[in-house]
Amino acid sequence: MTRWWKAGAVGAAFWAASCIATGASAQECGTAALDSDRVALLIGNSAYNDWEWPSLKNAVNDIDHVCTAFARAGIAPRIVRNADKAELDAALDRFAVEARGARSVLIYFAGHGFEYGGRNWLVPMDAPPQTRRSDVEKRYLSLEALVRRVVPADAFTLLFVDACRTTEPVVRIADVDVAGGEAGSAPLGLLDIGQGAVFYSTAKGRPALDHAPVGSPVSPFAAAVVKEMAIPGLEISDYFKVVARDVYKRTFGMESGPQQPFHYGSWFDDFYLVAPVEVASMTQPASAGAQDSLDSAARGARSAVESLAGISLDRLAIEDEPVLVADVLSRRSAADVIALADGGDALAQHLAGYMFSLGVGVRKDAARARSYLEQSAGQGFAGGQTELAYLLLASPEASSNDKARALSLYRAASQAGYSKAKTHLAYHLAAGTFGAADFAASQALYSEASAAGHPAAMFALTVFPDSRAANMARLRALAETGNAEGNHWLCEASFAAETLGAAIEDCAVAARAGFAGSRAILAHAFAEGKGVAADPGEATHWAKLARTLPELRQDQRDLIAGIGIE
Repeated sequence: MTRWWKAGAVGAAFWAASCIATGASAQECGTAALDSDRVALLIGNSAYNDWEWPSLKNAVNDIDHVCTAFARAGIAPRIVRNADKAELDAALDRFAVEARGARSVLIYFAGHGFEYGGRNWLVPMDAPPQTRRSDVEKRYLSLEALVRRVVPADAFTLLFVDACRTTEPVVRIADVDVAGGEAGSAPLGLLDIGQGAVFYSTAKGRPALDHAPVGSPVSPFAAAVVKEMAIPGLEISDYFKVVARDVYKRTFGMESGPQQPFHYGSWFDDFYLVAPVEVASMTQPASAGAQDSLDSAARGARSAVESLAGISLDRLAIEDEPVLVADVLSRRSAADVIALADGGDALAQHLAGYMFSLGVGVRKDAARARSYLEQSAGQGFAGGQTELAYLLLASPEASSNDKARALSLYRAASQAGYSKAKTHLAYHLAAGTFGAADFAASQALYSEASAAGHPAAMFALTVFPDSRAANMARLRALAETGNAEGNHWLCEASFAAETLGAAIEDCAVAARAGFAGSRAILAHAFAEGKGVAADPGEATHWAKLARTLPELRQDQRDLIAGIGIE
């Protein structure tokens, strides 16, 4: 059974599904006083009658499980199960009073919904599948109104949506002339949410699975939402990435899959569902109160070796650090990794440098990040050398000495066979970062990195006629394993070669997976009718999503300039 949903996103609501609650019973979770400045409203509608609406076996199970996870994370939850319109209205009024002083509000929904008239609606248990324009507001609950009612001014809002977004109408508006060109109900659109984020369980036009595998008491999205909350210190953007990857892997190869969650939003300060830990260095003096923690971390360092054993240099050379770090932190604590780094392990020092640099698992600390990367690079570890070189060149104030040192580090790591270093160095040699451009050396390095499996290098080689076909084939093989990075680079390569029609589906897969460049290219394709029928609505949709991502390149921002801007 799939979960049918066509609704709009709002401020920030947590809509998802999850496994059956563990530990405390379902009735116990969500009944305590909301005495936290982080609160959550969890709404799950399962018991539809299977005549007017398909029932959703897991929706209530899901919110019960999420309730337990939130409570453990210090987010005070309130649950609403199988509610009709009057019960929902009453529950919102109560929650609004309880949440009056909250600094962040999460609203989580599992059930049916739709979008109509530029607004987004959830389906109460007593709502009909067909109505008239004048009755929409009476029968269904506006999500925009829901957020306005329960989220205090200036609170951070977070929306997770676990529901289908396929194009079949969820609700039929009887007096709308769809054949005559009037808009009926549709999949949810995008909203201006201010300070907050929206995380959808699936992409526009795609279903969301109520269970995966068959018989599971949990939706794949909810399972991932809870599983990845076990990793402390993931800033919300990194959390979204690992949840999305988890769901994609769970549903890849399924008949109606893969399911691709995606997010958008805007926020200035880091936001964590589970706060990062404070980890003192064993090389620094510790207070008496912190000594026990340091001793425990030191004892855990030996166990951390086992966790890091699966991170080979070859794997480190081609995979993204956020995924690798999340993999490590899902099995061992940040304290274990830091203790191992303080004990002299070069790989742990490299990972610790990344963690402190971007605030993954720990709070950002630029000085400690630089220190660990210097230690790792000082041991001749290729990963540490590459990350330190990147850090040196990333500074706007990079001096000639910084550039010379970065070049030396990149060369040393490249000579050690580290693919990321080869790709980075190849780029800078072609760009003339270190002097006159050297295209021959650049192409040779890209070739070596591509042969070792680095996707970005494969893409770079598609611009050369003599290596294009082989590297397009490599990217296609990568995409067929379920790695959306392959689809992304196929999209970029096809756009550059003006053969976009052959890669529109790759662009769509990568755009749904959150790749900024693919979102921009897809927006451009819909705007210009290149490789796909022109559709201003779709162009606006993807352009707005692309602009929310800080990694979007300037040339790609220029590509979509004006699309969707009133």
